[in-house]
Amino acid sequence: MPKEKNNPLIEEIPQPIEEIPQPIEEIPQPEETIQIPAIQERLAAWGFYNTTATRTIDTIIIHSNYNALEGDLYDIEKILENHQSYKTANHYLIDRNGAIYRLVLDKDIAYQAGAGIMPDGSRKNIINNFSLGIQLIYAKTESPNEAQYQSLANLVNYLKQQYDIPLKNIL
Repeated sequence: MPKEKNNPLIEEIPQPIEEIPQPIEEIPQPEETIQIPAIQERLAAWGFYNTTATRTIDTIIIHSNYNALEGDLYDIEKILENHQSYKTANHYLIDRNGAIYRLVLDKDIAYQAGAGIMPDGSRKNIINNFSLGIQLIYAKTESPNEAQYQSLANLVNYLKQQYDIPLKNIL
């Protein structure tokens, strides 16, 4: 049967698309802004090198400590006295209530990691030069508590964003 022109009952066969549509480019998402956690300044006068040069920070070292001397295991003053006697310090200290104390400015090199080697073997014996140290207060037989985990997560997320620290360099 021949095709009748202008007959509304006969549908036109759609023609194939000649042009292949290009994929839609990913829409850039606004960068998530992470708030600075509440940090109490408690700057140490020992255990760091005050550098005038800009340093690259690309690693976070997480430590634990407690008062191994006598008295309260969580006594911050005793812990700091112990650090002072060894001339060591961390950049940050998180107490059992989750309070964050800054002991050394980020720009300065804290004597906190000692001699070591990065897991990928790329750098050794200079870990203090490119890292920030965070110390949580808890005893050998314990783990960090929920308040400490929350403060640690907030601080690490902030520092990761601030210095573009890759996840593999949080040790």
